[in-house]
Amino acid sequence: MPSRVPLGLDKEEEEEKKEAEKVVSSEKKTEKKNLPKWMIGGGIAVVIIVIVLVIKMLGDGSVKSGKIVTLNYWGLWEEESVMAGVIADFEAKNPNIKINYSKNSYDNYRSRLAGRLKKEGGTEEVPDIFRIHASWLPMFSDYLAPIPKRVTDKIGMEEDFFEVYKRDLKKDGSFMAVPIMYDGLSLFYNKKLIEAAGVKLPESWLEFKSTAEKLTVKDERGKIKVAGVAMGTTENVDHWSDIVGLMMKQNGADIKKQDVAFAEKLKTVLTFYTLFADGKTWDADLPNSTQLFASGNLAFYFAPAWRVFNLGEMTPDLDYGIMKVPQLPINTSGGEGLTDIHWASYWVEAVNNKSEKKEAAFTFLTYLASQEGLDLMNKTASQIRAFGEISPRKSMAEALASNPKIKAFVEAADQASCGFTSSRTFDDGLNDEMNTYFKNAINGVVINRATVDKVLPDLLNGIAQTTSKYKLNN
Repeated sequence: MPSRVPLGLDKEEEEEKKEAEKVVSSEKKTEKKNLPKWMIGGGIAVVIIVIVLVIKMLGDGSVKSGKIVTLNYWGLWEEESVMAGVIADFEAKNPNIKINYSKNSYDNYRSRLAGRLKKEGGTEEVPDIFRIHASWLPMFSDYLAPIPKRVTDKIGMEEDFFEVYKRDLKKDGSFMAVPIMYDGLSLFYNKKLIEAAGVKLPESWLEFKSTAEKLTVKDERGKIKVAGVAMGTTENVDHWSDIVGLMMKQNGADIKKQDVAFAEKLKTVLTFYTLFADGKTWDADLPNSTQLFASGNLAFYFAPAWRVFNLGEMTPDLDYGIMKVPQLPINTSGGEGLTDIHWASYWVEAVNNKSEKKEAAFTFLTYLASQEGLDLMNKTASQIRAFGEISPRKSMAEALASNPKIKAFVEAADQASCGFTSSRTFDDGLNDEMNTYFKNAINGVVINRATVDKVLPDLLNGIAQTTSKYKLNN
């Protein structure tokens, strides 16, 4: 059979061609083997980086993944109608993130929330973002994702937010939650009663006590008809524990430092507070303080800003003002001045540290705490009540301060801090337990006629137990 030889080539030429092809093939292989190592390593590194980025975008809830991320947001107090507009605006700007907002009942809220956060994130029943009271940070320390510096820098928490948040919300140099509101304790006063008595508004506690006595009116039987101030008891004084907490901060009684000096300062606070229950300005038989103030028969009433809404519903035409709380005298180089220490009680938004969608959650909180987000939420809330939440931003304070019902709170925010005797947090935990010990001590003095020295040991023991239980010194 004739061999398959190309036309025009004899056997010798064919063999030479085959040898040439082998040489060329060998040279090409050598070129590949001799590629610079940096080119080979660099190529591998690029591939690895691309793979990591793709995995990260698909797995961390990032808005860059192109995947829809749904955040479960547990709110409290704010109606869904108030949050709806803010959420809609955010979703329009961030189409890859959806917010599932749920307003919770305050009943057992703290314990329900803690129970859910113990579970792994990623399920519908576990919140990615949740609201807690500022004083709850010790109880939720295991569940809080520190707020990244890029977020706090972007919203200006160090520069544009009230100083109170730096005192209350930082741990190991990081903010543990983002505030979108502020509230505290101020002194409400009945303008009609003040003007009728011809007294000036007091700035110090000593002036306050004497002024309250002048404003108290009794009937022919010696019973208080118009009370000077709601203080001294626990059962019929709303926010009594906030008042006690304020006094403790003003005289330096730090619950975390339980030494001999603390005991003496605590004794002074209990003694002064219970003095107001002696029947000269207040007693245990009077109606609830909020009700009495709304009726026009209470001159001075300590309360947070949200009580304005209650008073508006109870007595729309009540003529009252709101001022900063009284202060203690201090010795200064120029003579005797007054402290400038105030009580804060507010709620914050936190991120679940088990959430797989933390990046998206931080994106939402960045918007929520922005001036744009806060302004929109405030305008929406103002349509259904007297005013929205007090903004946490200093840059918005001037406009807020034009409202006489808000001014005192805004002016006190930089000198305020939260405490562990906050009222009406309904936590069945740190605050409620601490307040129970204080309540027992105050009732022991007022109702059982015991001395402060008699009730003090049990109170100190209760404070120590609660401090240890919630690791407040850590």
